[in-house]
Amino acid sequence: MVELQLAPPRARRHARGGRPRRVARLSIVVVAVLTAGGTASAFWTGHGQGDGSVATATTDAVTLSPASPAAQMYPGSSADVMVAISNPNAASVHIGSLALDPAIGTGGLSADSAHPMCELSSFGFTTATNGGAGWTVPGATGGTAGTSAVTLAGALAMSLDAPNGCQGVAVTVYLSAGQ
Repeated sequence: MVELQLAPPRARRHARGGRPRRVARLSIVVVAVLTAGGTASAFWTGHGQGDGSVATATTDAVTLSPASPAAQMYPGSSADVMVAISNPNAASVHIGSLALDPAIGTGGLSADSAHPMCELSSFGFTTATNGGAGWTVPGATGGTAGTSAVTLAGALAMSLDAPNGCQGVAVTVYLSAGQ
Protein backbone atom coordinates (compact mmCIF):
# COMPACT_ATOMS: atom_id res chain seq x y z
CA MET A 1 0.00 0.00 0.00
CA VAL A 2 1.20 3.42 -0.87
CA GLU A 3 0.80 6.12 1.60
CA LEU A 4 0.43 9.72 0.53
CA GLN A 5 1.47 12.39 2.75
CA LEU A 6 -0.11 15.79 2.24
CA ALA A 7 1.69 18.92 3.04
CA PRO A 8 0.08 21.22 5.59
CA PRO A 9 -2.37 23.73 4.01
CA ARG A 10 0.06 26.65 4.27
CA ALA A 11 2.75 24.79 2.50
CA ARG A 12 0.40 23.73 -0.29
CA ARG A 13 -0.78 27.30 -0.97
CA HIS A 14 2.75 28.51 -1.03
CA ALA A 15 3.78 25.72 -3.29
CA ARG A 16 1.11 26.74 -5.84
CA GLY A 17 1.92 30.43 -5.54
CA GLY A 18 -1.37 31.31 -3.77
CA ARG A 19 0.04 33.58 -1.15
CA PRO A 20 1.83 36.01 -3.47
CA ARG A 21 -1.34 36.39 -5.65
CA ARG A 22 -3.46 37.04 -2.60
CA VAL A 23 -1.03 39.68 -1.37
CA ALA A 24 -0.98 41.29 -4.82
CA ARG A 25 -4.80 41.44 -4.98
CA LEU A 26 -5.01 42.85 -1.48
CA SER A 27 -2.38 45.47 -2.34
CA ILE A 28 -4.35 46.60 -5.42
CA VAL A 29 -7.54 46.96 -3.37
CA VAL A 30 -5.74 48.95 -0.65
CA VAL A 31 -4.18 51.30 -3.22
CA ALA A 32 -7.57 51.83 -4.94
CA VAL A 33 -9.33 52.61 -1.64
CA LEU A 34 -6.61 55.05 -0.56
CA THR A 35 -6.68 56.81 -3.94
CA ALA A 36 -10.48 57.17 -3.93
CA GLY A 37 -10.44 58.31 -0.30
CA GLY A 38 -7.76 60.89 -0.99
CA THR A 39 -9.67 62.22 -3.99
CA ALA A 40 -12.92 62.44 -2.00
CA SER A 41 -11.13 64.11 0.88
CA ALA A 42 -9.62 66.69 -1.46
CA PHE A 43 -13.04 67.31 -3.03
CA TRP A 44 -14.90 67.81 0.24
CA THR A 45 -12.25 69.67 2.17
CA GLY A 46 -11.03 72.02 -0.56
CA HIS A 47 -11.49 75.73 0.04
CA GLY A 48 -11.59 78.62 -2.35
CA GLN A 49 -12.97 82.01 -3.08
CA GLY A 50 -13.44 84.26 -6.03
CA ASP A 51 -15.46 86.95 -7.66
CA GLY A 52 -17.92 86.72 -10.49
CA SER A 53 -20.01 89.12 -12.46
CA VAL A 54 -22.84 89.03 -14.93
CA ALA A 55 -24.36 91.73 -17.06
CA THR A 56 -28.08 92.08 -17.61
CA ALA A 57 -29.82 94.00 -20.28
CA THR A 58 -31.69 97.13 -19.35
CA THR A 59 -35.41 97.23 -19.95
CA ASP A 60 -36.96 100.19 -21.72
CA ALA A 61 -40.38 101.43 -20.70
CA VAL A 62 -43.40 100.53 -22.79
CA THR A 63 -45.18 103.39 -24.54
CA LEU A 64 -48.91 103.94 -24.20
CA SER A 65 -50.56 106.02 -26.89
CA PRO A 66 -52.98 108.69 -25.67
CA ALA A 67 -56.32 106.89 -25.63
CA SER A 68 -59.77 108.05 -26.52
CA PRO A 69 -63.32 106.82 -25.96
CA ALA A 70 -64.61 104.50 -28.66
CA ALA A 71 -68.01 106.26 -28.78
CA GLN A 72 -69.64 109.64 -28.17
CA MET A 73 -70.55 110.14 -24.54
CA TYR A 74 -73.53 111.79 -22.85
CA PRO A 75 -74.29 112.44 -19.17
CA GLY A 76 -74.61 109.15 -17.29
CA SER A 77 -72.96 107.07 -20.02
CA SER A 78 -69.74 105.12 -20.18
CA ALA A 79 -67.54 104.21 -23.12
CA ASP A 80 -64.81 101.78 -24.00
CA VAL A 81 -61.32 103.25 -24.14
CA MET A 82 -58.90 102.12 -26.85
CA VAL A 83 -55.16 102.25 -26.25
CA ALA A 84 -52.14 101.00 -28.22
CA ILE A 85 -49.18 99.66 -26.24
CA SER A 86 -45.70 99.57 -27.80
CA ASN A 87 -42.86 97.42 -26.39
CA PRO A 88 -39.32 98.25 -27.63
CA ASN A 89 -37.72 95.39 -25.64
CA ALA A 90 -36.66 92.08 -27.17
CA ALA A 91 -38.64 90.13 -24.56
CA SER A 92 -42.37 90.30 -23.99
CA VAL A 93 -43.59 92.53 -21.15
CA HIS A 94 -46.49 91.89 -18.78
CA ILE A 95 -48.69 94.81 -17.74
CA GLY A 96 -50.87 94.18 -14.71
CA SER A 97 -53.04 97.30 -14.84
CA LEU A 98 -53.79 100.45 -16.78
CA ALA A 99 -54.70 103.56 -14.79
CA LEU A 100 -54.96 107.30 -15.37
CA ASP A 101 -51.60 109.06 -15.43
CA PRO A 102 -52.25 112.11 -13.22
CA ALA A 103 -48.96 113.71 -14.30
CA ILE A 104 -50.33 114.41 -17.79
CA GLY A 105 -53.26 116.65 -18.65
CA THR A 106 -55.73 117.36 -15.85
CA GLY A 107 -55.52 114.28 -13.68
CA GLY A 108 -54.83 112.12 -16.73
CA LEU A 109 -57.54 113.66 -18.98
CA SER A 110 -57.69 116.50 -21.48
CA ALA A 111 -60.45 118.07 -23.58
CA ASP A 112 -60.09 119.28 -27.14
CA SER A 113 -59.41 122.99 -27.59
CA ALA A 114 -62.96 123.70 -28.81
CA HIS A 115 -64.37 122.83 -25.37
CA PRO A 116 -62.46 124.88 -22.77
CA MET A 117 -65.52 125.07 -20.50
CA CYS A 118 -65.77 121.27 -20.08
CA GLU A 119 -65.01 120.32 -16.50
CA LEU A 120 -62.88 117.19 -16.70
CA SER A 121 -63.88 116.30 -13.14
CA SER A 122 -67.17 115.22 -14.79
CA PHE A 123 -65.35 112.15 -16.11
CA GLY A 124 -64.24 109.12 -14.18
CA PHE A 125 -61.91 106.31 -15.21
CA THR A 126 -61.95 102.79 -13.81
CA THR A 127 -58.48 101.25 -13.50
CA ALA A 128 -58.38 98.19 -15.76
CA THR A 129 -56.75 94.84 -14.96
CA ASN A 130 -58.25 92.58 -17.65
CA GLY A 131 -60.03 90.58 -14.97
CA GLY A 132 -56.81 90.32 -12.95
CA ALA A 133 -54.88 88.71 -15.82
CA GLY A 134 -53.32 91.90 -17.19
CA TRP A 135 -51.88 91.96 -20.69
CA THR A 136 -48.74 90.57 -22.29
CA VAL A 137 -47.21 92.76 -24.99
CA PRO A 138 -44.93 90.89 -27.42
CA GLY A 139 -41.29 91.85 -27.72
CA ALA A 140 -39.67 93.67 -30.61
CA THR A 141 -38.62 91.70 -33.66
CA GLY A 142 -36.33 92.86 -36.43
CA GLY A 143 -36.02 96.34 -34.95
CA THR A 144 -39.80 96.85 -34.85
CA ALA A 145 -41.44 97.27 -31.46
CA GLY A 146 -44.02 94.72 -30.41
CA THR A 147 -47.52 96.18 -30.13
CA SER A 148 -50.89 95.36 -28.63
CA ALA A 149 -54.18 97.16 -29.17
CA VAL A 150 -56.21 97.00 -25.98
CA THR A 151 -59.87 97.87 -25.48
CA LEU A 152 -60.84 98.76 -21.92
CA ALA A 153 -64.56 98.01 -21.74
CA GLY A 154 -66.64 100.77 -20.13
CA ALA A 155 -63.57 102.33 -18.51
CA LEU A 156 -64.53 106.00 -19.01
CA ALA A 157 -67.76 107.36 -17.52
CA MET A 158 -69.43 110.77 -17.72
CA SER A 159 -71.30 111.95 -14.63
CA LEU A 160 -75.02 112.76 -14.78
CA ASP A 161 -74.34 116.38 -13.83
CA ALA A 162 -71.77 117.08 -16.57
CA PRO A 163 -72.01 120.75 -17.68
CA ASN A 164 -73.25 121.81 -21.12
CA GLY A 165 -69.68 122.83 -21.95
CA CYS A 166 -68.87 119.11 -22.34
CA GLN A 167 -71.36 118.53 -25.18
CA GLY A 168 -69.47 117.12 -28.17
CA VAL A 169 -66.11 117.17 -26.39
CA ALA A 170 -63.28 114.89 -27.58
CA VAL A 171 -61.63 113.59 -24.42
CA THR A 172 -58.07 112.26 -24.44
CA VAL A 173 -57.15 109.74 -21.77
CA TYR A 174 -53.51 109.45 -20.61
CA LEU A 175 -52.69 106.12 -19.05
CA SER A 176 -49.82 104.59 -17.13
CA ALA A 177 -48.95 100.91 -16.90
CA GLY A 178 -48.76 99.17 -13.55
CA GLN A 179 -47.52 95.80 -12.44
